[in-house]
Amino acid sequence: MNNTRIVRSVVFVTIGYAIVLAIWIGWLMKRTPPGTLPYQLAALVAGFGAALGLAMMIAGRPTREQKELIEHGVEGWATVDAIRRIDDDTAELDLEFTVPGSGSYFGKIVYDIPQSDTSRFEPGTVIAVRVDPAHRERVLLLPRSQGLDE
Repeated sequence: MNNTRIVRSVVFVTIGYAIVLAIWIGWLMKRTPPGTLPYQLAALVAGFGAALGLAMMIAGRPTREQKELIEHGVEGWATVDAIRRIDDDTAELDLEFTVPGSGSYFGKIVYDIPQSDTSRFEPGTVIAVRVDPAHRERVLLLPRSQGLDE
């Protein structure tokens, strides 16, 4: 999850909503037919919710670089050798990468891992990866999502 993109989109939508609300209060509210105020408020709130949901959905999509790795990267796997917490939401992973057609190599990645998901990255865990064939240091981790049976 890309938290900075989500925060940016929420701020953008909120600022846009504040502008729309200011225009509505300052200009449109006085010119609307009497008795329609509750409907107008409901439409403003629904519009804000829809815009916020759409913005968060767009912000949660993979970046261009991630899309390129998903489409053109070589499939492989990484075995977790060690995990070190940096803060509550970030950890550094020591990984041994194995990519078909090349030898295994070691690397470190700083990755957003909430405290509650630390068990999914315990030493010995195997994670699917996509590796850029031209630049082995460009790696996309594809951890298995936690299902209902886990």
